[in-house]
Order: sequence, then structure tokens, then C-alpha cells
Amino acid sequence: MADATTTILNKPAWVDLSSSDPTASREFYASLFGWDITVSADPQYGGYAMAKIGDKDVAGIGPTQSPQAPTAWMLYIGTHDAEVLAAKVQAGGGTVIAPPFDVADLGRMAVFQDPTGAFISAWQPVSMGGFSTDGPNTFGWAELNSRGIEKAILFYSHVFGWTPWGTRTRSVGPPKWSLVEHRPA
Repeated sequence: MADATTTILNKPAWVDLSSSDPTASREFYASLFGWDITVSADPQYGGYAMAKIGDKDVAGIGPTQSPQAPTAWMLYIGTHDAEVLAAKVQAGGGTVIAPPFDVADLGRMAVFQDPTGAFISAWQPVSMGGFSTDGPNTFGWAELNSRGIEKAILFYSHVFGWTPWGTRTRSVGPPKWSLVEHRPA
């Protein structure tokens, strides 16, 4: 699995939807994107479903973890070591919401909150490397819209080594900042 961890290090590795109505969400996204979605029969996964295009994993859809939780997409960033990443999050001014834990034999995950309140997760692969971004109807972009953007820039730079690509302000509302993968020329 060394190739998978190298490929996803500090990059989006997975995305999933935590839904208050996972059945309706699965139907909607299957229809919208042509995803083949299969709900795991294993009770340890709590109704989590894998979405595929062909034989490639593209996303997950599962129920919210509590009735009060909102329906929301979560982005997971790849890491070699979720514990080390959690320490960097804390040192960078973020909060560890869910410390690193095993997800069966698939990998380890953790949930963090940045200093502006946005949530982001980590994925340390073991047997599941991450998602496919090859082709239509797969992950293509993530963007942070946040107040206190200066704190966010410092945080994401410290934790993941990201640099701002499209920092700009709008005449109405808070600043907007986009994070994209840095590719050397």
C-alpha cells in the first residue's frame, strides 16, 4: 500500500456524505452521476454505502452519526500517519474532534476542525487507498469559504503544506480562498 499513501499524501483521498436520509441521498446521486451504490451488509459499517463508477470507488454515503447532525459532505486528506497529522492540527491551532481510529482493516481516519470552524478529515490507507478521480462524475474540486481566512491560510499551510492559489475578496460577504494541489512546472 506504499504507492497509495504516496499518491494521496496531503491530497484529497476520499469524500463521503453523511445524510439524514441516506436512502434518498443514494437514489439522488446514483441518478445524477450514474453511480452504482452498494450498502455494506456488515453491521460494523452502520449502513455505509460505497459508490462506484465501473470498478472504481468514487465516494461513500452513510447515515448521520446522530439525529442532530446535519447532512454534509466530508473531505478526507491522505496521510502516512494520522497521529502525527493530529498533532500538527493541534500545533496549527486546529482541534481534533475525533482522534485517529481504525476503520476495520481499511485504514485509519480522524476528524479535525480548523481555526475558522471548518471540518476536514484524514485518511491513512491500509487496504483501501482512496477514491478514483479519473473521468466524469468523480471528485474534481474542493473549496473553503471562510471568515478569518488569514487563520485558515496559516493553518492549511502549516498542516498540509498547501499554498493559496486564488485568494480574493468579494464586494459582498467574506473573503473566499481556494486550495488546489501545487504542481511544479
